[in-house]
Amino acid sequence: MPLEKYKPKKAPAKVERPFPWSCRHCGQTEVVPTRIDYPMEVNYDGRLVSFVARGIEIPICRNCGEKVITGEVDRQINLAMHRHLRLLTSSEIREGIATLGLSQKEAAERLGIAEATLSRWLTDTVIQSRAMDNYLRMFFKFPEVRSALAAVAMDSAAPIVSVSDAV
Repeated sequence: MPLEKYKPKKAPAKVERPFPWSCRHCGQTEVVPTRIDYPMEVNYDGRLVSFVARGIEIPICRNCGEKVITGEVDRQINLAMHRHLRLLTSSEIREGIATLGLSQKEAAERLGIAEATLSRWLTDTVIQSRAMDNYLRMFFKFPEVRSALAAVAMDSAAPIVSVSDAV
């Protein structure tokens, strides 16, 4: 028989450690998932915004109360913030791009933004401004807006001719 049949199987990549976890603050094995309302203050578009992310599941130490911010907790808070600010989520932006049949690169070009900027919105690294959110909504909803932007892009792609070349 081939040897590869006897190799141990690797654990799936996204396996979470079982609870309870050991607390990095007090050292006790008392960190368990807990559903809470999480008050937040964020600086958004030049102003401080206060809100409560309701029903966030977050690992908390039963001994000392220390909260553990995981990738999943960050995702939940980010989603709550988008909802509170009434912004398109990364999933909604991705869906809008897919509905139009565009690649990420094509969407960025048509919007007139850097592909890296769009990527940051899609990976929740950066939250789009209110103005850009409004722009995205118009771009996704109105074909006339997309046509107008395509015309502007075509005009700006025209070669620049100097006066001496034109003579």
